[in-house]
Parts: sequence; structure tokens; C-alpha cells
Amino acid sequence: MPSINRRSTLSLGRYKRVVIWGLRTQFDTFRYINRHFYDTLGKLGVSRLWLDDDPANQHFIESGDLVLAVGIAGKHLVAKEGVDYCLHNFEPSDGIHRRVAPQNSIVLQVYTHAADNAGDNWDEATVFDRASRTLYQPWGTDLLVEEFKGPSYSRNPVVFWVGSIWNNELNQGNADEIAQLKRVLRDRRYAFVHLRRIPNWMNVLAVRHSRVAPAIGGRWQAENGYLPCRMFKNISYGQLGITNVQKFSDLLGDSYVAGVSIEELIDNALSLSRSDYRALVMAQQERIRNHTYREKLENICKALALVKA
Repeated sequence: MPSINRRSTLSLGRYKRVVIWGLRTQFDTFRYINRHFYDTLGKLGVSRLWLDDDPANQHFIESGDLVLAVGIAGKHLVAKEGVDYCLHNFEPSDGIHRRVAPQNSIVLQVYTHAADNAGDNWDEATVFDRASRTLYQPWGTDLLVEEFKGPSYSRNPVVFWVGSIWNNELNQGNADEIAQLKRVLRDRRYAFVHLRRIPNWMNVLAVRHSRVAPAIGGRWQAENGYLPCRMFKNISYGQLGITNVQKFSDLLGDSYVAGVSIEELIDNALSLSRSDYRALVMAQQERIRNHTYREKLENICKALALVKA
């Protein structure tokens, strides 16, 4: 993608460099998030470095850096003077929390309903708890606003699902809901095609050529207001955002596609005319402008500035 080079408008400008720590060469689904941060920084003209979680890489972290790290790939993360840290899903007892001064670190967590009364609401799904230095925000789209794709409307009788289908012992996954989605689509003579580990350009193409592009969350996600990044991405790629996570109605307002079941959601989307479908896409794109990785980085910088005040 072309460089946008908007560093002068970023509060990130106070840092010499942003270091993405972990998962540069190892695969984990969180690697996509690190990749989106890294690519966004490049498009904004911000100096960046992406390192694997290896003791041999500790010397690359220097005073003046901002480090973004995740617990599953942070075993060898080092604490250094003059460095700010944004730490996601590290255990509270982890050594890095004890070694980094409070004014030099924040905790990053995904938004759920539990965050609603946890601190100051910056928007419908962004909350900062200054007492615990915790920033709650959803992952967004990897595209900048100026890169959003024009509205798509496909007659292709296929629905591509790009991403994970999973579950765990806590039943937090989406496997049951995706099985239901498959049945609904099959009854309406649409094929469901699951794609994983594809390049981003193919992701965009698949979403735009789907008849509809639902971002279906698991029961736990829907009940707790967890906002799948797939929804933000699909909208920015030019597709209509359709989801069973009701929290999105707060973000999308009148452009939210309502439905009390997956069947009703799909039928409501399929019933839209081409012009209405495309108009809703454009309205949704206006409502998610604050949920790109650029804005997520800005929120991190804002939170770090507040803990230093």
C-alpha cells in the first residue's frame, strides 16, 4: 500500500520509534494484530521495528521507544529506562509489570460490557481507567479512513468466511453459531466457504465478492459485547456489516442491521435493494472512522500521556 506519511498529525511523534514485540516469524492469530500495527505505522511514516520474543533482541529496545507487546509472546521482554510500554494480556504477577515504572506503562484490554463503568468513556467502545492504567478498546480495521473501499454489492451465491472457527473449554468461541450460519445459508442456496491464512489483498477480494459478509460472534462474545474486528474490516472493505453482537447498534446507530437471530439477520440483509445496501455501507463507514489502527495507536499515546500527568 502507498505511504500516507501523516506523522506530523500523530501524538506518536514524541517517540523515537515504535517497537512491536513478538510474533514476527511465529504464527498465532494475534500475529495479525501485530502486523496491522506494524503496517499502519509504516503508512503513517512512523519509525518502527518488529522483533521476535528472543533474548537476543533485547538490545534493540532503546530509550525513547514505545513498545507494544502481548503476553503470549512476551517471555523475554526487557524493561528499560526511558521506554514506554503498552502491555496486552500479561499476567498481573508477570515480572514486566514489576520492572516497569507505573508512569511508563499501560495495560491494553479489549472492550466488553465489563468496561462500561471502569473509567472514562472516550467513545461508545473505548474506556480508560486511570487508576489501573487500563485502556479498553476493540481491535479495528487495518485500513486507514482514506483507504476505505467503495460500497460493494455482489450477486455471487457464495459467502466467504475469513478467520477462525473455534471454541474452548469456557465456550467462548463461535463454532456453534457458525454451524447455524451454515444451515441458514444452505437453506437459502448459498455456499459457505471458509478461508484462513490468506494474504490481505485476497481477504479484501473475498469479502467484496461475498453475497453478504456477516461477522458472527459466539454466544459469550454476543452476551459480553465483545466486538469482532472482522466487523470493522468488512465495513471498511466495502461490505455491509452484519453481526449478532448487539453492542454494534451503539456504534452504528441507524445503519445497524437488526435481527434477533442469525436467520433474521441474514434475511434482513438479503432483502435490501442494491441501492439501499450500498447506502447502508456508506453510512456504516462513517460510523467506524474512529476504529482504525491509526486511532487505536492514538488512544494508546493519549493513555500513556495521562499516566504521566
